[in-house]
Amino acid sequence: MAALNTKRLVGEVASRYKIRLDENDPAFVVVQLAQIALEESSRELIERLAVERREFEAMVQKLQSRVGRHIAREFNEGAVALRRGLEGDITAAGLKAAELVEKVHRAHTRSTLIRWLCVGITSGLSLFGLGVWVGAHFL
Repeated sequence: MAALNTKRLVGEVASRYKIRLDENDPAFVVVQLAQIALEESSRELIERLAVERREFEAMVQKLQSRVGRHIAREFNEGAVALRRGLEGDITAAGLKAAELVEKVHRAHTRSTLIRWLCVGITSGLSLFGLGVWVGAHFL
C-alpha cells in the first residue's frame, strides 16, 4: 500500500475538526499500525486466494476431463447405435434385393420354359407331320 501522506492528513484534520496534530502524534502511530495490519492481512488474503484459485482451476480441469470422457462415451454409444441401425437397414435392403432377383429369375425361368416347351411341341408336331407326309407319299 502507499505510504500515508501525513502532512495532507494533518491539514485535513485541522480544517475539519479544528484540532492541531503534528506528524509525530500517537494518532498517526495507531493509523500506521492499522495500515501495517491491513497490508499483512491483505497479503495473506491474496496468498489464500491464489491457492484457492489454483485448486479451483485443478477442479475445473478434472471436471472438463470427466465431461469430455462422458461426451466421448455418449458419442461412441450413439455411433454404435447408428452403425447397428445402418447395418439393419443394409441387411433389410439386401433381403429385399435378393427377393426381387428371385422374382425376376422365376419370371424369366417361367417364360423361358414356356417358350422352349412351345418350340419343342411345334418341332415334334412338325416332325410327326413330316413323317406322316413322307409315309403317305413315298411308302
